[in-house]
Amino acid sequence: MKTLRILALLPLVAAALSCQREDIPHVGPQSYHRSNVEVKASAVLPEGWTPMTKAVGDITDIDNAGLQSRGFGVYAFYTGAEEYSSAVDSSAYENFGLVLNNRLFSWSGSIWNNSGEAEFWPTTSGENLSLLAYAPWDTWNGVVQYNGKVPYIVYDNYVAQNLSVIELSKQRDILWGTNTSGNPHKNVEKDDYSPEGTVDFHFRHAVAKVHFNVKGSLPGANRTQTGNGTSGLPSYGSKTTENGATSTSESAPVFSIQDSYYTQGNGNDRNYYGRLTITETEEFTQTQYRVRTETITGAQFSVQGQRYMVERVSMKGFYKTGTLLLDNTSAYTPTWTGQTKFTGNDPEYVITSANVLTPSLQNAAVGTIRNNFGTYTGVTETATDLMSGYFLYAIPRPSANDDKIAVTIKYHKLNVDGTSNANLTRQVIETRTRQIQRKRTKYKDSEKRTVQRTGRNPNYTWNYPKNERDYTFTAEYGDWSDWSDWNPNPEANLDVDSGRNGWGAWTDYSFGESTITSENLVTASVEYDNSAPVELNGEIITSLQGGRVYDINLIVAGDKMELDVVPQPWDLKEFDFDYNANINDVIQALTYDSSYIDYADAQGNVYINNRMGKFYFKLGTGKYASWQASLVGDAAFGFTDENGNFLLDEHGNRVASIRGAIDPEVMNYIYIKPINTEATVTSHAKLRIYYIDATGDAVVALNLVNMAGVTEWTIWQNAN
Repeated sequence: MKTLRILALLPLVAAALSCQREDIPHVGPQSYHRSNVEVKASAVLPEGWTPMTKAVGDITDIDNAGLQSRGFGVYAFYTGAEEYSSAVDSSAYENFGLVLNNRLFSWSGSIWNNSGEAEFWPTTSGENLSLLAYAPWDTWNGVVQYNGKVPYIVYDNYVAQNLSVIELSKQRDILWGTNTSGNPHKNVEKDDYSPEGTVDFHFRHAVAKVHFNVKGSLPGANRTQTGNGTSGLPSYGSKTTENGATSTSESAPVFSIQDSYYTQGNGNDRNYYGRLTITETEEFTQTQYRVRTETITGAQFSVQGQRYMVERVSMKGFYKTGTLLLDNTSAYTPTWTGQTKFTGNDPEYVITSANVLTPSLQNAAVGTIRNNFGTYTGVTETATDLMSGYFLYAIPRPSANDDKIAVTIKYHKLNVDGTSNANLTRQVIETRTRQIQRKRTKYKDSEKRTVQRTGRNPNYTWNYPKNERDYTFTAEYGDWSDWSDWNPNPEANLDVDSGRNGWGAWTDYSFGESTITSENLVTASVEYDNSAPVELNGEIITSLQGGRVYDINLIVAGDKMELDVVPQPWDLKEFDFDYNANINDVIQALTYDSSYIDYADAQGNVYINNRMGKFYFKLGTGKYASWQASLVGDAAFGFTDENGNFLLDEHGNRVASIRGAIDPEVMNYIYIKPINTEATVTSHAKLRIYYIDATGDAVVALNLVNMAGVTEWTIWQNAN
């Protein structure tokens, strides 16, 4: 069995709701003839948005449950036959009117309900409504405004400089609604929707979410085990499983004959009874296993190494306030205006041990580290969250070069040399088996059959039926009898190997890794390197786009620091897909030519940044005869030939995918180039490779990717 891991956008789930009437200006009945079709809507969120929470009261992303508990608001505008535009004041429309003015929709447990009277669509063809929405209503209702052009929300949800748990918990998520194409519902009629008049709002996150991680060049203090203490008593858990086959057989009918005499002329009767026996025999292997947990106390290690202990991380370059327009102008992209910066020379955000700095990273006194050596692991080669699971909501930045995010990290080098005491635990899985053979039976009987015979003289030859087994059984089967051992062994028990039915002795199946559960330094030399902290500065050159998560990795190595930013959408999720078909061999996994790209990371992001990307792979024989490559996502890239010329179809349009035959002797090349090399927004698309089956259908073949732990690549073009 092989496994494919597939990155897939999750489907959206809708729930119907309707709108209410308010005391607001409506257009006159002479120009707005209302139909009997009610203005309704549905609210949806991608199912993949998993709320992130670290503690009670911590801020969480709004998901479907949050939306249902908090509601959302809708504006609906009537402009007659004219097209609604956020750039035009409402006074410019001859027949302008607000049909819905910040209408609240709330969830009743099964459907969405309005909070008042219904409103209706125009009955005249060509007369439209434009609908805009935001969420959650309970958070932003007192902030949302309408200026005669478009509803907007001023977002000043920045937190205080000291990133405390209380401050971070005050952050607020904000969503705005679009259609399925990521655009506003503008200039639409009741017939544009099914069911008629029901508008689907697909809510999307308008802010960016930023995580901070740190990693370095140190593996951590090196340990060499020098001795063990006494092993503690093991604890057990056990389970028994059975597997095997059961067979059923029918025996031939067995008849019993009983004479009964009575006078009826010269004859008497003989009664025949038939019984059919069914025997079920079962033979299987029974496996029992248990988990033994061993504790080793007083294990000793010699410890040598160096650790980086963080004192402070500070950041500048975020926006303080901004205005979100509910009428976005680019698909899937929130429209922000009026962003303002923080002022002054002080850093905007500071992470220290006094707020949310992850405890294992915190710089501390030598005595504290000595007594909690297993807790204060410091910065290692493994990325560690800087903020104990918390994060920042950030107002999007229009481009990577608009401003830079400046980061300063201050840390201490800790030298360790000595001996530590530790408690170790490990798990041992033990197993044993035995063979079981047993049987059981059940019966069904025939009806009593009476056969006449003549004469009373015992010397007569009776006239029996010629075939005593020629009977039809009409009685139902009886119940199964209890299972009985086929070869009983009364000495069998759970602890002694006693033959076929007895259990074998316990055998170790596998060992878990030893884990240090507690550790402290004893005869150790611990000192800070010259007692002088290292302070490193770096700049992050990246745009922050709404609706994306940004993992900002601070990479420290001695006296250097690198910054790595990994953006990813919120609504992506992995699925497992198992198959056991005769998949083609992957001779050469999908690989990029590094001379054709700017940068790639271990998360599968490949940045070509207005250049032409070159990728190649080779496949062997198997079930499939051809392959296909497609770009899934933003329509910002195209396939080209090796000279950079876009590949076109017979109508002169750029092709959306390319195919090729599978030939073990041929290397398959893929060339990709941005369509707009001066784009002002960052674009990305999945490079998805498929196998093509005999019917022409495509099967995702993500096992072609050769990056460790990555199932699919994302091609990025940063904003120019």
